[in-house]
Amino acid sequence: MKNLFVVNTPYHLLTCFILAHSIYKKDENYLVLMHPHGYEKWKTNKLMTYMSTTKCGYKQVFLLLDWLSSKNKKESYRKQANYVKENIKPLNIDKVFIGVDISPVNQLLVMAVGKNEFYRFEDGVYSYINENRRRKKSHALFHKVKTYLLKWISGIHGNMYINTEAEGESPAGKLDIMYQPWLLQRKSPATKEITVEMINKAMQDLKSKQLLKAVFQEECILYLSQPMVEKGLFTVEEEANCLRRILSAIGDNAVLYYKPHPNDSKNKLEYYKKNFKQLRIYTGIEPAELLIVSNSKLKAVVSYQTSTLLNINKFLVKNIKVISINDIFNNSVFMPDKQLFIQAKVVFPKSEQEIKKIIK
Repeated sequence: MKNLFVVNTPYHLLTCFILAHSIYKKDENYLVLMHPHGYEKWKTNKLMTYMSTTKCGYKQVFLLLDWLSSKNKKESYRKQANYVKENIKPLNIDKVFIGVDISPVNQLLVMAVGKNEFYRFEDGVYSYINENRRRKKSHALFHKVKTYLLKWISGIHGNMYINTEAEGESPAGKLDIMYQPWLLQRKSPATKEITVEMINKAMQDLKSKQLLKAVFQEECILYLSQPMVEKGLFTVEEEANCLRRILSAIGDNAVLYYKPHPNDSKNKLEYYKKNFKQLRIYTGIEPAELLIVSNSKLKAVVSYQTSTLLNINKFLVKNIKVISINDIFNNSVFMPDKQLFIQAKVVFPKSEQEIKKIIK
C-alpha cells in the first residue's frame, strides 16, 4: 500500500508521523509539505527536521512551499501542476491523507495525483465542530468559482467535489482519523481513533533517536499563547493582567514558560519580555504535545481554547492539569465549543484562587 501524507502545520506533521509509525508502518509512505507554516524554523529544529525528512522513514518528501500560490512568481500554475503529475502521480498512490479539506491546494493536489477521494486526519478543534466557521453561501460560492478557475488554469483534471463551505464537510473524505472521535459534533462517514498505543509507538521512535529531551529543569507551568491580541479580541494589557494573575497564583512554586503562537506579534513578545522578568519565553517550534511527553517537571498546561488542550490526555506520561483561562477574562471570549473542552476534562477556573487550588 502506498500512502501520501499532506502536511500544512507542525500539528499535522506530528499526527502523520504517528500514523506512519503505527498503523501504516508496514506501508510505503510519502510526505508532501504543502505551504508548511513557519517552514524556515523547521529546518533549525532537530525534531521537526527529523519528522519532515526521509530520516524518519518516508520513502520520499516533496516540498511544495508555494504550490499554486501567487507567491510563486517563477513558474506558471500549469508548470507547478505538471511537477506533481510527473513526480508524484506516477507513484500510483493508494491513499491520500489531508488535514484541511477546505483548502483549495490540498483538494487540487488530491486530483493532481489522480485520486477523487481522501482520508481526513485531525486538524484541531474545527475538525470536531465546524458550524461557527461555516462560510456564508455567497462566500462559499465565490471560493468555489475561484478554485475551479485555478483548477482549469493549472490543467488539473478530476471530478472530485470541491469543498468551500466548512472544514470536514467534503463528501470526498472517506474516513476521519481523530484523537477523540467520540467528541465529534459533525457528520462523518466513518471514524478511526488515534490511540495511546499508536502515539507510544511513534514516541518510542523519537526516544530511540534521543530527540525527546527534557528542556524544563524545574517545576513549571506551560502557557500556550494564541493570537487573541492580534485578532483584536482583547488588548496586550488585558492579556498581561491575565499573565500576572497566573504568575501570582503559582508564586515561587514553579516557573511559567510562555510558548508563542506562530502568529504572535514581535511587539507583544517584546512587551512581555520587558515587563515580566520572571516569564520565560520558550522558542522551540515543535508541537506542545511533544513537550508534554518529554518533560516530567511540567505541572500544568494553560491556554484559552487551543486544540492542544483537547488532546493532552492522550500524550500524558504523568498527571498534568489542563487549564483554560477563558472564563477569567471579564470580557470572556465567546467559546461555542466550550462543552467540547469540558468533555475532554479541561478545567475552567474563574479566579486566581481557583488556579492556585487546581495547580496545588
